[in-house]
Amino acid sequence: MTRDRWLGERDRGAAVSEFAMLAGLVSLVLLAAAQLALALHLHNTATAHVVEGARHGARADSSPAEGAARARELLGRSIPAASGVDVTATRTTVAGVEVVEVTATLPMPVFGPFGPADAMVVTGHAYAEGQ
Repeated sequence: MTRDRWLGERDRGAAVSEFAMLAGLVSLVLLAAAQLALALHLHNTATAHVVEGARHGARADSSPAEGAARARELLGRSIPAASGVDVTATRTTVAGVEVVEVTATLPMPVFGPFGPADAMVVTGHAYAEGQ
């Protein structure tokens, strides 16, 4: 029995087209996973820096503006596109307790042709000293 008879004449070359279709699909799935990983890493890094800025601004010998400057400095060191980052800090009350709130708005990095187009907003709180 020859190979062509065993596989059938219609199945010749099917592996090439199947590979092309699956390679495209697998590439899109991997690209989406990489985009998600990048977004989660950016969110966690930005949250850590904003909370550190809030802690700095909540000290008794400091001000919310100094906390915003500290968060901006930390974000500038670790996030590649930190030029588009907007950091604000205020003193506010949460559940009857005075806190310093630092908020950073930063652009989402897009890895590949697809991804989120909006900006990411992260907020950090710290109890204000000297109450």
